[in-house]
This record gives sequence, structure tokens and C-alpha cells, in this order.
Amino acid sequence: MPVPKVVAAMVVPTVISQLITVIYNLADTWYVGLTNNAAAVAAISLCLPVYNIMTAIANLFGIGGASYIARALGVNNQSGAKKAFALSLKGALIVSFVYSAILAIIAKPFLMAIGGDESNIGYAMQYAWVVLVIGGIPTVLSAVFAHLIRSTGNSNISSFGITLGAILNMVLDPLFMFVLLPKGNEVLGAAIATAISNAAALCFFIIFCVKHKDNGIYAIFTPKENTDSGIMKDIVKCGIPSFSLLAIGQVSNFILNGMIANLGASSAVAGIGIVRKIDAIAYAINQGITQGMLPIVAYCYGSKLIKRMKTVVGFSTLLTLVFSLLCSSLSYIFAPQLIEFFIRDAETVYYGTEFLRVLCIAVAIYPFLFVIIAVFQAVGQSIRPFILSLLNKGTIDIILLFVIKSLFSTKKILWATPISASFALFVGIVSILRFFKKVHLE
Repeated sequence: MPVPKVVAAMVVPTVISQLITVIYNLADTWYVGLTNNAAAVAAISLCLPVYNIMTAIANLFGIGGASYIARALGVNNQSGAKKAFALSLKGALIVSFVYSAILAIIAKPFLMAIGGDESNIGYAMQYAWVVLVIGGIPTVLSAVFAHLIRSTGNSNISSFGITLGAILNMVLDPLFMFVLLPKGNEVLGAAIATAISNAAALCFFIIFCVKHKDNGIYAIFTPKENTDSGIMKDIVKCGIPSFSLLAIGQVSNFILNGMIANLGASSAVAGIGIVRKIDAIAYAINQGITQGMLPIVAYCYGSKLIKRMKTVVGFSTLLTLVFSLLCSSLSYIFAPQLIEFFIRDAETVYYGTEFLRVLCIAVAIYPFLFVIIAVFQAVGQSIRPFILSLLNKGTIDIILLFVIKSLFSTKKILWATPISASFALFVGIVSILRFFKKVHLE
């Protein structure tokens, strides 16, 4: 296929599923916001960074496995692809179980430490227990299946499974929040709807793989033949950057939440939570483009189609840039209206508007960085994308949080995000240019 056509074939279904996933996450906040209870909205905001760790675990094994599978198919190594498929699922199952078990023990003190208070901790615990502890494994495995199936070229199936869960969640949200459960249990209702939806998506993927197991790749259980320990090492190596981008980034979010909570109001925590939900739209679509691009780049690299690989990267970069600039502009201009869409509390709207107008600047920077990281993952590298992930979130931005707070005020600390992202992008551009030069010489 021509490059625009093959990119569209992989990217469009992935972007749609990512967008629908964000919309159903927004639906939780929007429905809870109808109560105009800032404490309830703040509770979901508190759980978001903890939930994102689960997404990071899914990225570790899903994107790492997808990179290996696509490269294996590029050299016609179907046996290796099958082993990678099964090992990715096995690794995700074990790690998500351990994470949920740890949360069952430390959830309350941890949520209190990152900004919870007596007004919102009860709601936060309800959401955490249902979605993250009881529903932890389906949450992770459904996302891993989507990544792995996409890497075999079945982007439509991957997107359908995620979309199925998202639509089901949007249907179940009002049912559990306003019909089946007594008034005051809206957060619990949203949590139950989310957990059921993730489980439904997982069931769809399992049924699909069982029905198509004869294709020689979709192995849910580790194949009987000897598995290569090097495959798991490669999966983890390629997945670490995506894991770090989210997981280590949550350390920044935990610290940020704690600082914002010191402003003394649940409305401030609710405000940053709503902003993160809005920011997630641009983030998810950019991730959808890069995740759809990654298997193509990996396949081209494995098949030594370097010129085509560079064209795919250039076209994908253009797509992310155009969309990101549009999102940044709209977010800045319509910031108050976007916050009011979720909640009418005046104080929450004030904080949310201030926060959104800073974070939307970073949205214009992310696309280049995401593409660069995805390219390095696709070709089997780990050190460079890992360093870029750390520079973006989890190191420089944490230092900047404290520096900006001491020099200016807590209300200005979100400037740490676009500043650290800009530095990471500069390093990323230098790295990718050196890589392309090296590949060209080879």
C-alpha cells in the first residue's frame, strides 16, 4: 500500500478506540460532576494516577510484545511471534495481580498521602477497590490484548474490543449511578460500570483468540515448545519506555496532587483532575497514532525497508502535529467552558481554567516526543526511549515543581510540565537524527 493508506489502515481504528476510551473515562467524571459534589469529583481525580499505573503495566507488556511480534513477522518468524504473544499475557497477568494485591493493603494511606482528605477519601476508596483491586486484572489484560492483536495487523479487531468496553461503560454508568444504587453512591456506581466494561472487553478478546488460534500466533497460554527467555527480556526492554512514560510520570502526579491539595480545597484537586481528563483526549489520540505506527515501523525495520520506514515516521509526525496544535488552541481559548462542561462549581472552574491554560502548551510538544519514543521501541532499542521518558516525566519536572513553588507560588507549579517536555524533545530530536543517519549509512 502507499504509506498514507497503510498508516491510515492501522492508525484510524486505533485512534477511534483511544478516543472512545477517553470519552468513557470522561463520562465517569461528567456523570459524577452532575451532582456538583467537588469531593466526589476529587475522589476520581485521586484515583486517576493509580489507575494510570495499570495502563503503564499494560504498556510494558502490550507495546513491548507488539514490537517483538511485528519484528518477528517482518522476518517470517511466526514461532517467535506466538511465544511473544503468550509470554506478554503471562507477564501482564502476574504483575497486575501483584499490583492489585498491594493496593488492597495500602490503598487508603496511599490515597491520603497524595492529596486525599476526610471529605473525599470514602469515595476514593470505593472507586479504588472496585476498579483497581477487584477489577485490576481485566483492566490490564484487555489493554494488553488490544496491543498484541494490533501488532498482527488486526487493528480493527483490537479497536472493536476496546470500543465495546467503552460503549458498555457509557451505557452502564447512568444505570448504576442513578437507577440501581441509592443516591449518594454515584462514585460506586461509576466504578462498578467501569469494572464490568473492562471484563467484557477482556472476554471478547479471549473468545476471538480462541476462535482464531489456528493462525499460529494467538496463543493465550505459553506454547508447549521451549520458550526463549530472551523473548521476555526483549519484550520488557522494549516496553520499559512506555511503562516509564506513564508509571514514573505518576510519581510527578502524586507530588503535584499533594501540593495542589495544600491549597486547601477539594475544588483544586477536582480542577486538576478534570484538566487531566481533558488533556487525555489529545494525549490518547497522539498515542493512538504512534501505537498504530509502531508495528509498521517495526515490520519495515525487520524487513530492511528503511526508506519506507522513514516515510511512515514523517507522515505520522505530521498527523500528530496538526491535531495537537488544534487541541492546544481550542483548550486555551475555551478553557472555562470546557471545565464548566463537567462541573458548575465556581471555585473548581477557576482552578481548572488556570491549570488547563498551562498544560495545553505541553500538548503541542508531546507529538514529536511520542513519535520519537515509538520509533526507538519499534526497532528494539530501550535505553534512548527510557531516558527520554525520564526527562519528560519523573526527574526534571519534579525538581521544577519545588523550584517553581518556592520562587513563585503553588498555583504556578504546572509550568514544570511544558518546560520538562521541551527539554526532553530537544534531546529526542538530536537522538533520532543520529539514529537515522546511522541507519542510512548502514
